[in-house]
Amino acid sequence: MTQSMLAERVGVSVPTIGKLEDGEPTTSLATMLRVLSALGLGSDIDLLAAQDSLGRSLQDSELKKAMPKRLKQPVTSVAADPAKPAKKQP
Repeated sequence: MTQSMLAERVGVSVPTIGKLEDGEPTTSLATMLRVLSALGLGSDIDLLAAQDSLGRSLQDSELKKAMPKRLKQPVTSVAADPAKPAKKQP
């Protein structure tokens, strides 16, 4: 199938199909799904997600590196009784 035939079936331009073939990250997921459907591979997207061991490894490595952001808490007096709620100042 030519790029122009696929583009016509999917409803996008030929350059968009070219970008998709080149792996351009600007191509939308909706376009990718329509292309897969036009090629009779629409159900294969589920297999891709289920078997993406490299993607999962990369995702997990980022999770391990992430440091939780510390929340800024208001400074309280040392003499304040922690059992009593703090009074709001005007």
